[in-house]
Amino acid sequence: MIFSDFAFHNIKLKGALIILVFLLYSGTSFGQLVPVPSGKPFRLTSFYEIIFKNHPIAKQANLMPEIAKQELRMARGMFDPKIGADFLQKQYNDKDYYNNLDAYLKVPVWTNTDLKVGRERNTGVFLNNSDNVPEGGLTYAGIEIPIGQGLFIDQRRAMLRQAQIFQTMAVAEQQKMLNKLILSAAKDYWNWYFSYRQLILADSAFVFAQQNYNAVRQRVVQGDLANIDSVEAKIFLQDRIILLQQSKLDWQNASLQLANYLWLDNNQPAELADDVNPELTVEQAMLPSEAAVNELFEFAKANHPELVKAKGKINQLDIDRRLSVEMLKPVLNVQYNFLTRPDGTFSELNILQNNYKAGVNFSFPLFLRKERGKLQLVKTKLLQSQNELSQLNRDIITELNQSNNNIRNMRNQLDVVNSMVVNHNILLRAEVRKFENGESSLFLVNSRQSKFIEAQVKQASLVSKLQKEKAMLYWAAGANEFSGMGK
Repeated sequence: MIFSDFAFHNIKLKGALIILVFLLYSGTSFGQLVPVPSGKPFRLTSFYEIIFKNHPIAKQANLMPEIAKQELRMARGMFDPKIGADFLQKQYNDKDYYNNLDAYLKVPVWTNTDLKVGRERNTGVFLNNSDNVPEGGLTYAGIEIPIGQGLFIDQRRAMLRQAQIFQTMAVAEQQKMLNKLILSAAKDYWNWYFSYRQLILADSAFVFAQQNYNAVRQRVVQGDLANIDSVEAKIFLQDRIILLQQSKLDWQNASLQLANYLWLDNNQPAELADDVNPELTVEQAMLPSEAAVNELFEFAKANHPELVKAKGKINQLDIDRRLSVEMLKPVLNVQYNFLTRPDGTFSELNILQNNYKAGVNFSFPLFLRKERGKLQLVKTKLLQSQNELSQLNRDIITELNQSNNNIRNMRNQLDVVNSMVVNHNILLRAEVRKFENGESSLFLVNSRQSKFIEAQVKQASLVSKLQKEKAMLYWAAGANEFSGMGK
């Protein structure tokens, strides 16, 4: 529909149109986005700080080192000294057959050697001859040494070393959980940003259509236009109303999603204030430089949580392999105890001559099927883990390269879209000038305005995708934006 006559005579409509167009193309610092309404800016860094401080998953991640610490304490507990006592009594037919008491202190040492000090006191009318001790008891001090299986490594040393490796793996798991949380939060933040920008643009388009429709209706009342002339303006307004309603819904849902990350100190969920909006600062708009990207690559190769965990698993399996090899040896333990003399003192250290108790413990399975099966199983798992580590290294580098390529491509696309926004702005201004001179129609002005808004929506979408891909780059490197890596 052509509105040439209307353009010449309706000064109010032209004035309103010029004001609205001015609002639409007024400049902003990043990509000529339309200015946002006044409100409290909720910056991404502030958002991350709240998450790291109060989010339950962040608190859960921070407990991982404590879990590893207690695992290590448990493993060290296998080397704790232990006191014990064995008491055996028999009473039968009013006779005190025997009362056997053996109280001792056992001290394990690193080399799978046990030091033992104890005292025996046995009484009764039917004692075994080997249980006869002086009337005041018998004190002994001795040592048990493995010279076969367990000489170089044993179960308790293996558990302790694996617990020490788990310390590093726990820190890596903590970092992985935090990285995943920050990646998810960044994506939702930039979805929130995009829905907010879309709402602002939809509101501007609605105001434009509303002014347009009111002006046409006024001309119809004045008799300058027929009633049918207002139909197109009303359809255009109705389309903008639907767009605005959908944008409000998207904004509300995005705000609810963002609020999921907000928690108070007492583990109570917090709400997102109504008067806050996203802010795109210069720091957030900046993308990692080439040097920063190279730093991320180097960081990933050495410190990626998945690599750290995979290497830790290999180290733990290697300890299992060494222990399995040790289990192929025969059990051969030597025990020797010094005994006190009847007067309660230790005799001179005449080994294997007087006042001692010694023994040898030997065992060896004839076929070693259990031991050989365990060793082969551990070797197979170790080979699997090594292959997994090789593939993991390549996958991480590939993912980093893909994310870096995506960022560069989106950056180029955004430059093109920024130029498109400027060009659509120029076309809209030109169409408005032609409309003022009666050389165009309101239909064409509306069309130019629609294209201008579409270009701005595409621009905001690319900004959102670009920033989410930036967060993805940090994730691929095993870091997060809040860590300061790659700045």
